[in-house]
Amino acid sequence: MPVSAPNSAPAPTASSRATYAWLAALITAVPIIIFAANGTIITLGLCALAAPAWPGCRDALRQLIGTPPGLALCTLAVWIALSISWSAAPADSAITALRLLLLWIVGLAALAGARAYRLPRGAAGALLIAYSAILALYALEIASGGALISLIKQIDPDRFTQFPDAAQREAYRQLLAFNAIGRGGVLLVLLFWPVAALLIDRHPARGKTGLVLALLLGATIFVLLQLPVGAAPLALLAGLAAFGLAFAAPRRLPQFIAIAAAALLLLMPLIAYKIDRPEAFGVEKRSIPPSWQHRIEIWHYTANRITEKPLTGWGFDGARHIDAKATQFVAELPDGSDIAYPNVTLLPLHPHNGALQIWLELGLPGALITAALLLALGFGIAALPLPTSQRAAATAAFTATLCLILLSFGLWQNWWQASFWLLLILFGLASQPTRSRDETDAHPGPPDR
Repeated sequence: MPVSAPNSAPAPTASSRATYAWLAALITAVPIIIFAANGTIITLGLCALAAPAWPGCRDALRQLIGTPPGLALCTLAVWIALSISWSAAPADSAITALRLLLLWIVGLAALAGARAYRLPRGAAGALLIAYSAILALYALEIASGGALISLIKQIDPDRFTQFPDAAQREAYRQLLAFNAIGRGGVLLVLLFWPVAALLIDRHPARGKTGLVLALLLGATIFVLLQLPVGAAPLALLAGLAAFGLAFAAPRRLPQFIAIAAAALLLLMPLIAYKIDRPEAFGVEKRSIPPSWQHRIEIWHYTANRITEKPLTGWGFDGARHIDAKATQFVAELPDGSDIAYPNVTLLPLHPHNGALQIWLELGLPGALITAALLLALGFGIAALPLPTSQRAAATAAFTATLCLILLSFGLWQNWWQASFWLLLILFGLASQPTRSRDETDAHPGPPDR
C-alpha cells in the first residue's frame, strides 16, 4: 500500500471519459459498501479503468514502485511467492497469491491514475455526496429493520421454523439482516477520513466545516452502534484521537504510530501467548463475552503454532489448513459452567489478527518485511507535502486501519485489500488541487481513447 506525495507526479488534465469513470466508481461504491461489501473490488477496478492517458499513468506507476512502501510491497510479494512451496496446499495458495498480485497491480494502477491527474471540482466533491448517500441508506435500513437487505438476500422469517413464535422469527431475521450489512460499517470508518480531508480542504471556514464534520461523525457513530461490528467504533475512536493529536505533532505522530505498529507486529506472538489467562491482568475470563474469549483463545493457539515454524511460517494462506477444525472452543460462563459451540474451533480460516497471520504464514522474514512496510507508510505520511489538517486526517486513517487489521478479517481477503487501495486513492484525490471550469476549458487534456 504505497504512500507518497500525491502531487509529486506530473498533473495533466483528465479527459471527460476519465471524469465520468471516476464518478461511476464513486456512485457504484454506495450500494456495494452497504449491501455487498465483498464487491468493493469492483469499485477498485473501475478506479483503475478511470486512469486516462496511459503514458502519464505509467510514469506515476514507476514512481510509486520506486518509493520505500512500493519496494517493501514488492519484496513482500516475492517472499509470498517463495512461501507457497511449503504451504499445506500449494495449489490453493498459488491461486490466492495470484489474485492478490493482480489486485495489487490494479491498486497501483488506480493509485497512479489518482496521482497523475487532477479531477474537476465536481468530481472531487462527489466523494462527500457518496458518503452522505451511504449514511442515508444505512439510516433507512436501520429504521426498517434491514428490509432491503432481507429482500436482496431473501431472508424470510417464515423459513425459520425452529422458532415457533413469530416475534422470535422476526428477531432472527433482523439479526441476519444486520449481520449482512455489518461489514460495510468497517468501510465507513475508513472512508470518513478522506471525506474529512476533502471538507477541510474545499471549505476551510472552520465554523461551518466543523459543524458538517460533527454531523457526519455523529451520523457515522449512530450507524456503527446499530451494526454488529464491535471493532469499528473502537477504530473510529482511535482515529479521532490520532486526528486530534496530529495537530500538535503533525510529522512526528505518524512516525511514532508506525514505529509502535512495527514493534507491536514483531512482539505480537509473545503478547498473544501471554494473554491466554486474562486473570494475570486482573480480569476474570468468565466475565469476558464469549466472542472475546474466543478471540483470546484463537490468538493464544496461533502463538503456539507460530513457535513450531518461526522462521519460515506455514506458507502463504496456510492458516486455513493448520487446524482443520480439529480443536473445539469452549467458553467459560459467569455461573461457572462451560459451553462448547458446535463447529467453532481455535483457529478458523484466519487468526483475526493481521500481525499474527503474517507471523503464522510468512514467519520472521514476512514479519520484518511487513514492519518495514509499516515504517515506510508512517514516515511517508509524515513527509507528504500537505497542510496539517490533511496530514492529520491521513494519520487518523492509518491508525484506524491498523486497529481493524489487528482485530478483524483475514488479511488476504480481496474486499479488505481493495479497501486499503481505495482509501489511498481517495486520499490522493482529496489532496489534489481541483481545476476550475476556466482551466478545464483552456486545457481540454488528451483526447479520449
